[in-house]
Amino acid sequence: MPPATQPATPTSVTLAVTYHSQQDPDWCDPADLQMWLQADGVTLPPGDDHAIQQQLWDYEVSHNDGYTVQQWDASPYAVAVTLNHFASRSDIGDAPQPSLEAAGIQISRSLTVSHEPVIVMLGGGAHYVLITGAALGPDGTEAPPVEVTVDDPLKYGVGGTSPDPSHGTTMSWDQFAGSYTANTNHGGIWADKWVLIAPGISLEG
Repeated sequence: MPPATQPATPTSVTLAVTYHSQQDPDWCDPADLQMWLQADGVTLPPGDDHAIQQQLWDYEVSHNDGYTVQQWDASPYAVAVTLNHFASRSDIGDAPQPSLEAAGIQISRSLTVSHEPVIVMLGGGAHYVLITGAALGPDGTEAPPVEVTVDDPLKYGVGGTSPDPSHGTTMSWDQFAGSYTANTNHGGIWADKWVLIAPGISLEG
């Protein structure tokens, strides 16, 4: 009897995500969490977008790795812990990535192997977005994707409406890397590292 073959890793994945814009200037991460949880079929907290994001934000602030809101609105640890809590998971981590390439490899693997989004911190640590799609190059999951699809909760304005029928912005990895830079706005273990929240990496805080 021949050995069982493993399913091939797809070269391109775009996850079905319902877009939600952030309902407060600080709530990019709760909006990303809302989109991720909903895509995974998790029952969301009750209420409209504002009420849902408020409850996610409140949990983040109370699990903020020792930071005050003034020091860091919501640390990557707070975002990862909140996702784990509301999804009843324990595999979402915040481990800082030492290089852009390492972060890109993690994105490639999360989207095409785990079929899970990734939350990424842009602009030196100023803003969180959700990566919902990736296309691999010839090196597959051993390299950053050649293309990513991004859902930016701020793109359509605070409290803005869903940009149906298309919510994702697709761009080349080089284009995306222009804004995906090492964290320079905050300290902690993430200082001068590439920040992401993804499955399969350690929760360090």
